[in-house]
Amino acid sequence: MVENMGGPGLSRPKKESATDSVNWLEIDRSPHAVQFYSGEGILLDSLSRFVSTALEAGDSCFVFATQAHLGGLVARLKALGVDRELASKEGRYFSMEAFRVLAQFMVDGRPDKTRFDEFISKFVSPLRAAAEGKPQRVAVVGELAGLLWAEGKVEAAIELEHFWNEVATQSCCCVRCFYPIASFSDPRQNELFLKLCEEHASVIPPGRRSAAGR
Repeated sequence: MVENMGGPGLSRPKKESATDSVNWLEIDRSPHAVQFYSGEGILLDSLSRFVSTALEAGDSCFVFATQAHLGGLVARLKALGVDRELASKEGRYFSMEAFRVLAQFMVDGRPDKTRFDEFISKFVSPLRAAAEGKPQRVAVVGELAGLLWAEGKVEAAIELEHFWNEVATQSCCCVRCFYPIASFSDPRQNELFLKLCEEHASVIPPGRRSAAGR
């Protein structure tokens, strides 16, 4: 079920420790979820909560974001008391600038499946091996498809989300994608928007912390 994306954005959450929010991750864990956000602060708060709770749970994290958002994530993880550098040394945390990632597998404006699979397998396998939980899980989070949609490459974004579906089902990964809700103001794209949502197991609209299953 896809919920109405209208309404106010998420309120800024109170400061919390990573340990306090572990239950939030367990409740919202989905093999492939999409979160729509209405402001940069909301994105960074949600991103840092997701990453911090995953690391505290013993999972590994694979993060793709713009340079600005990666910087914001580092600051928020530090404020939450999360030792990102230790997790990196343990092989449980890896981040990469989103446009550099896209350059690895985009061909003529579309994601190439072979290149995508090669790129993902290069990192997911060692991250999963380093995860401490049982089962060994990898939390994959970022804005790759969201950046493609914002650039007008709508079909490419949907195609990439389909690739992520396979990663989520075949690699014991929990994938979360982020999109600014402002990217969906054109009513002519309503059908494509619904198609995008259908590529996810759950949808988190602005104003919600938890995911709604489709």
